[in-house]
Amino acid sequence: MRKWLHPMQGIVAFAGPFRQYGEILILDHGDGYHSLIAGLARVDSVPGQWVAAGEPIGVMGRPNGGVPSLYVELRRREQPINPLPWIAARNEKAK
Repeated sequence: MRKWLHPMQGIVAFAGPFRQYGEILILDHGDGYHSLIAGLARVDSVPGQWVAAGEPIGVMGRPNGGVPSLYVELRRREQPINPLPWIAARNEKAK
């Protein structure tokens, strides 16, 4: 199993099973931004917990013994948004 490290800090808004998606985690980053992470076999965070960028938040699983699959969605004011500008800005800072 592989640990999943979240790239952005935030407060855990939801952690646990949800419908057919299995274990999911929703982080509140403030200013109306949230990230939703699904495909975890185990969530290592609880609602209300502060999570720093790079901190482990859970463990990916292998559904039916197959390849691990992780779903990550960035949302602003309850609408999905393209995360590529955020990733590009982060990569520029790393250079």
